[in-house]
Formats: sequence, structure tokens, C-alpha cells
Amino acid sequence: MERRTSGTRSVEITYDPHTRVTKVTAGLASTYIGGQGRDGEVDEEFPPPPPELLQQQYLYGAAPQQGVYASVAPGTQAQGQVSYRPGKGTTDVPQPQKGKVSNIPVSSAPIQVEKRNVGQEPPAPPPTFKLIPVKTEKDAGPPPTPQAATSHQKPSLENIDRQVLHTVDDHAIQVSKSDHSNVRELVWDLIFSKNITNEIEKCRVIFRWLATKNLKEMSFDNVQAGSPEEVLMGLKTGRTTYAMVFDTMCNYAGLHSKIISGYAKGADYRPGQKFQPGTNQHSWNAVYIYGTWCVVDAHWAARRIIGKQASTEEFHYQLDEYFFLTEPAQLIFTHFPDDPKWQLLERTVSLEEFENMPHMKPQFFKYGLEFVSHRTAVVYGRGEISIRLRYPAHRLVVAFNFSIQKGAYILYIYAKEDTPENKDNVYAQVCEYKIEQEEVNKPEPEPLPPCAYLNWGPGAAFFRYGLATYQQTATVLTRDGKAELQFRIPKTMQFMAKLKNNHSSDSELEGYCMNRIVGNTAYFNITAPGRGEYGLEIYANDPSTEGTTLFHVAQYLIECNEDVKAVPLPKLPGGYLGAQPKFNEFGLNTLSHHDPVIHLEKNFVEIQFATAQEMRVTANLIDAETDKDYPDYVFTQTQSQGSVVSFRVVLPNEGFYKLQLYSIPVSDTSQQLPGVYNYLINCKKMTQQVVPFPKQYAQWKEGCCMESPISLHQGCGDEVVFRMFVPKASAVAVVAGDEWTHLQSPQTGMWEGRVKMGHLYGRGAKATLNANYGGDPTSYATLLEYNV
Repeated sequence: MERRTSGTRSVEITYDPHTRVTKVTAGLASTYIGGQGRDGEVDEEFPPPPPELLQQQYLYGAAPQQGVYASVAPGTQAQGQVSYRPGKGTTDVPQPQKGKVSNIPVSSAPIQVEKRNVGQEPPAPPPTFKLIPVKTEKDAGPPPTPQAATSHQKPSLENIDRQVLHTVDDHAIQVSKSDHSNVRELVWDLIFSKNITNEIEKCRVIFRWLATKNLKEMSFDNVQAGSPEEVLMGLKTGRTTYAMVFDTMCNYAGLHSKIISGYAKGADYRPGQKFQPGTNQHSWNAVYIYGTWCVVDAHWAARRIIGKQASTEEFHYQLDEYFFLTEPAQLIFTHFPDDPKWQLLERTVSLEEFENMPHMKPQFFKYGLEFVSHRTAVVYGRGEISIRLRYPAHRLVVAFNFSIQKGAYILYIYAKEDTPENKDNVYAQVCEYKIEQEEVNKPEPEPLPPCAYLNWGPGAAFFRYGLATYQQTATVLTRDGKAELQFRIPKTMQFMAKLKNNHSSDSELEGYCMNRIVGNTAYFNITAPGRGEYGLEIYANDPSTEGTTLFHVAQYLIECNEDVKAVPLPKLPGGYLGAQPKFNEFGLNTLSHHDPVIHLEKNFVEIQFATAQEMRVTANLIDAETDKDYPDYVFTQTQSQGSVVSFRVVLPNEGFYKLQLYSIPVSDTSQQLPGVYNYLINCKKMTQQVVPFPKQYAQWKEGCCMESPISLHQGCGDEVVFRMFVPKASAVAVVAGDEWTHLQSPQTGMWEGRVKMGHLYGRGAKATLNANYGGDPTSYATLLEYNV
């Protein structure tokens, strides 16, 4: 299944109240529920899952062809009461059994394979070659015993060198292209012409040939009653089975084989179904390899369907390796021998237990899944139902929580590997249950939020970007109507988040979701508008390589079970808050306020940044509700000899404000300063008089710093002390009305002096701070302009 090194996990559920269909994919698997109508009448045919989700279907499993879905979401841990009632007794999962086996020899050297064309004449056997059956009336083979417990003792593909296995398979494929006049010629060509003596390789080459050869087009010369040719030809007329053909081929290859008959959970099987004589009959084989009876089902191995499901003409078949030397403890979930000895288990399973087992498919074992909660085919529920599986590679538990209407349903669970090999990104069925919903909580369940993606929880891109989170479930419960998610990020990234709800439009929900980045953590804050369920979609990208295109990385279900009256936050575009791409590029760092959301119990704040080089900076304050600009309510200056930039902000009223900061290196002559950081400031209380700051001109923002005065008003007195740092200036003067006052420089860059201002108060006059930078001694540049 999705391993951390090669892929990721996904979580998804869909539900359509009109078709009564639910599909869930949670981390490891996808589920699909088809059921009965509200009047309690069971549908003749359960609605099938959508073809685009299927990697393959087996003839022994459901072969659905259509389905209608609306996106919804999963729960994580059961919030309601679940009634669990096993059918008849409890079913345990059989474990691998113990037994004694002979030593398995190392596989031989690779076969020399000759490529053939279809219809090419096969090599003729020598006159001395005879078909000698290994089974006789006196020697039918040793009795069945339980298989060995450890994998290195049991015959398996692991006992064959990969290169040898490749040549054995290729040889079988080449032989399948030729037409043979009799079985003697076929057995010689397939096995003895290549001197195949390893018993695993013999079994394999027969298995591979049988899965590759188009048996319906096979014909032999002079077919006699009771001959091996009659057995093989019987597949065309339905008089024989794959198991009989496999047994016949093994018999003449020198392998003891047994045809096992019994019940199988095939194409028409439904979970919880009772087996009756004459129904669901199937046959497969046991083959004796190096002292161990092993299980092979050549029929189901050859009948794996891939491609479209629309018609039989479009079916394509591909070998399914699962049915070659299958673990008896796994095969018992789908195959029940008439003779219990051929279960090859230390503790045999009864028919009643077999009927109660969940219908498990090969991918369940291939992906290493385990049951955590329900080990019976039929699940009885009241209210919300929780079915849990575990993925042992990381010991992760995946919970499928859902609420459905009263009735009977079939739950299909699907899984996929997020690996480069799974290029089609499709799902395979892993198991299925029958759900008997006996009662429904009030109010009746409704479709969950209509999110754009079916994946819930972290998606494939989440792990590809190297993200991490402490959130272990796909459902997040609010507290006081609020919830927060945190992602740890390994590098500079951009994020966007939005809420979805069945009863609100996207625009109505914009003010209830906000994301920001603080250090190496991305925060996502949700304020629920009211009681209900909300889908949270999260998108991200690496701005250094992906520009402005953001990709879906995660999706969560936000559940609010409280009556709240939330005040929406300002509507901000995705990625607005916090550092922008140029922030790190310019070597900037936050010193005072690392969180881009600032809540104040006063109406002023000072924000400081550290700089790695000499910068030009500016800022703008914007009312978040009206979008009105307040540039004169932010005072920008440089401190600590250019290494710290300070922004003094005074808020003119209570409410939310956007503070947008811009910066560029002094060495860059561009007049356009890019945005580097954005804050959202929430002013809750007015605590001081609001006086605009002086207007700042460009040269003030190149390293200047004001000690006093920050503003001019009657409270400053008739004579005001001016003291500031103006680097590189040759002279500095204050012009109050028409009067010039030249300041003195007690030390390099520092300027100070007393200026009479009393005659200007109440007249709407202006005062300016000016500097001369050399050259013409009469030329001064305006740095600041005060409204007195």
C-alpha cells in the first residue's frame, strides 16, 4: 500500500442520497456502499462502484459497471453508538501453520529461450521420449499436512532467482505461441526440452503456460477417450476445468497434484451468503513440491480482468501472481474445500466460519492489510458505523466512519499504491462487507461537504513536499466553534485553504478560514459559522519552482457540534498572510511579531524586522472591511545602523486592518518595491489619541530613524526637540511655516536641535524635515512632512 518512501495515503468518502451510494477511500482503501430503498425493499442488483476507480476485477468478485457519486467526507472515530452483532459466532483470521518440509534446492541456471512467432512449428521430441504419469493407483501422493510456518521453508517464488524466473516465464509464453499435435509433444517442448528439473520451476512453467495459452483455440490430432488430449480439449466444451488441465500437466511433468473441489466466493457471491450444495462450486489444485503441499488456482490466476468493463469484447486478461503457491491461511477466505484436510491448516475452518468471513480479495494480502474491528462478513449497525483496518508497514489504523439510512448495503473497500509503477492512479478492491443498518440517528444523515477532491486527510502531494502534521485523523472537532491545523514545512512554501459546506456558498465562507506561516509551521485556523460539517481544502506549492500554481495536498472534515455565533474574519486571498517569496530572498527576518495575525487590546503596535543588507522599505495600512488606505498611520524607520527596520502603527478605529510591507535592496535602482510580508491586525480597543504620522518621502526610508517627535500637536509644547539619525547628510534643517531651523550634528549621522512651533498650532500649517546631501548647499530634499 502507500509506503512513506514511495507514496502517501489518502482518505475519501462519497455519498449520494438519491442513489444511496457511498464510496470511501481512507488512507489505505476505498469503500463503496450500495443498498436498499427507503421502503425496505432490497434492490435486485446492488449499485456498482465506478469503473475509473477499479484497477481490476476478478470473475470471482463483483464486476460492477456504473455508479453515481457526490463528494462527501469521512469521520475518524465513532461519535455515535455502534451495535455490533456477529452472524453466528466469532471468526478468527487463520494464521500460517507449522509443518515439516524438505530442504528446497537453489534454482537452476537461466533457460536459453528461443523467440517464436505465432503458429511456429515446435521442436519435435526424440523417439525415445515417453509420457510417464507420476500418479498411479498405488501412488496417489502423500497425504495432506499443514504448511510450514516460516516463508524460507515453504516453496515460493522467493526460491527462484529473478533471472531464472524471467526465463521460465518467457519460455512458457514462447511455447504458448506454437500448436502441438499431442500432449507428448507439448510436455516435451514445455519442460523436458529445457531439462527443467526444479519442482518449483516445473510448476511455474505449467502455471504460466496455462495462464497464457488461448485454450479455446487449441486442438490436437487423434484425440482418444480417456487421453490427456481429451482433458485439455475439454476446456473448449466446458467438460473439463483448469484444475483438471493443471493436474494432467503436473502428472506428466513428474509432480504429484490433487484436484480440490469446494465452495468459492465467486462473481455471484455476496457477503453473508449461505452456501448450498450445487452452488458456488469451484475447483483448484494442490501440488506437492519438495515435501510440501502447495495451493494453485490457475483458473482465477488467468482470469484477471483489466481495462474497460463495458463488454466482454473489451476484456483483457493478465496473470495474477497471487494464486500461485498461495498461503492456505489466506486462500481460506475465498476457497473452502469439501475435504477439510485440504485447507492445509492446523485448525480447520468450519463452513459456518467461512460464510461469516469478510470477502477478502488478493490485494488485501498483497498490501499487507489487517482487520482491526470487524472480522465477520455482516456488520450490524445503529447510528454511525466504524470499520477499521490497519496497514502494518507503519501500524497505522484507518477508520471508515459513516452514517447511512436504515437498510441493507454492500460495502466495497478499495486500495491503491501511490507509486511510480501505478501510473494510472487506480484502485483495486481489497474486501467487502454487508452492512445491516438497523436504526438511524436523528436527524437523518445528509451528504457531507461538497469538496472538489475525493481524498481526505493528507494526500499524495502532502508527503511529496515533505510536510508533516500532528493531526492523526481526517476529522477535526471544533472547540468554541474554532479549530486549528498545523503543518510542519521543510522549506519556503505557499498555501491556500478554503471551506466547503452544503448550505453556504464559497464566498460566504471565505471569512471563516485563514492560513498563515510562522517560522517552519503553517497554521490553518477555522471559525465555524455555526453548527454543522465543513470541508477544509488545503492547496500548496513550492514558489521557487512552481510559480503561482497550487496543488491539492490535504482535505479535512471540520465538525462543529456547538451553537456558536461567529464573527467572520476578513476575506483574504490564498497565501496573503505572512512572508512572501522575496522575504527570504532578501534576507529579512521577523524580530518582534512572528505571527502575521496580531490581536491588540490597544490601538498601537511597533513591528520590527532584521535586515541582512541596506534596504529601502515602505508600508501601507488598509481597513480590511472598506479597503480604505491609511498610509499616514504607519511610520517606517531604520534602527541599529541599518540592521533593524521598525514599523510604528497606530489604528484609527477598532476592527481589522491589513498591514502590507514592501522592501527592496538599496543597490536595486528599481522604483517598484515588491511586497515582502503581510499582517492582519485586529484592534479590539482604542487606548490613545489618534494622530497621523508625518508623511515619509523616499530618502527617509533609506536608513533614517526618528527619536522625536513622531508627530506634532499642541501637547508637544511651544518649543519641540528634534532628534533623529540621517546618514550621509551634510546638513539637516526643519522648516516650520516659513522659518528655517538648522540642526546640529553632535556625532556622525545624528542630528538634533530645538524648533519653535507654538505659532503654528491650530492654523493647519505644515512643518518639514529636510536634508542636504552635498553639492549645491542650497538644495535640500524633503524627508518628512508634518501636519501641525
